[in-house]
Amino acid sequence: MNRKNPSSYRRALMSLICIFTAGILTGLLATTMFFQDFMAAIQAPPQEEQLTQQELDQLMAPEKGPADAPTMRPEDVTFAPPEIQIGGDDSKLINILLIGQDRRPGEERTRSDSMILCTVNPGNQTLTLTSILRDLYVQIPGYEDNRINAAYAAGGMPLLDETLMKNFGIHVDGNVEVDFGQFAKIIDLMGGVTLEIRADEAKEINRLVWGSSLTAGVQTLNGEQALVYARIRKLDKDSDFSRTQRQRKVLTALLKQYKNVDFSTLTALYQEILPNITTDLTQYQIVSYGLTVLPMLKDMKLISQRIPAEEYYEDRTIRGMAVLVADMEKTRELLKTSLGVS
Repeated sequence: MNRKNPSSYRRALMSLICIFTAGILTGLLATTMFFQDFMAAIQAPPQEEQLTQQELDQLMAPEKGPADAPTMRPEDVTFAPPEIQIGGDDSKLINILLIGQDRRPGEERTRSDSMILCTVNPGNQTLTLTSILRDLYVQIPGYEDNRINAAYAAGGMPLLDETLMKNFGIHVDGNVEVDFGQFAKIIDLMGGVTLEIRADEAKEINRLVWGSSLTAGVQTLNGEQALVYARIRKLDKDSDFSRTQRQRKVLTALLKQYKNVDFSTLTALYQEILPNITTDLTQYQIVSYGLTVLPMLKDMKLISQRIPAEEYYEDRTIRGMAVLVADMEKTRELLKTSLGVS
């Protein structure tokens, strides 16, 4: 009987191990190269110097509020530090802040036009969209108290994140910013967004978008139409409150449209979208959060809210500015409950 030399078995086994290892390494290398190309398309935020108080005062022109809004002195608004932190290293929550800004050609600084905190809670599989109204009166580290959108104007993403931590204990894991032109382009890349709109909303969109002929009911809006819809302020008495609700409505509709899309379709879509955003998220964070969120996207419950909530604020005029002075204790409690902080 012919018997193979044990050394032949060892050589064969080693060959198989080498081939298997080479295959894994090749796959890892290809995946790494793919993700490097994938992430290279993302724009990093510029390194901006913070404004002086004088420069900020010049940028933050007073806006008129309700005619009956009482005048209030800055020293009459009291702030207490938050008792809890929402998110961070010891939490499973993922807090991503979406920033919409209206930077026109030639402008170096602008206020954040919209801010939506997207909180993923893997524990109860929820995604909560929290609009932060831009006229909310808050403490801004290193500056006089002001509307919260002044924080972005003064120091970009880092100062806005500090402001959210100082006032609400919110730990922001990363920021994603788009300007309005990019927002419209992203909507078009996603094939539009299907929404139910009112007759007056349709009329306003048709007035501002050439060739638009929308009517009341369920409609699929293109990027330009969706942008106008998300910016409408004059049709409702509560102005910015309804405007931010429309913004959350657009995001919720997009998320529902893509809940059941397969991974390859999402990947192809992301490759188109990523060049249109600016973010301070690292490549590791993007991959890590993606691996956390994508598996539960299909069954994820979507929640929509705003701060300050109804009856948790007062319209006031401070230093000539129209502001919303919130009941901070109740607002923090709302965030704690709605975001699932134990």
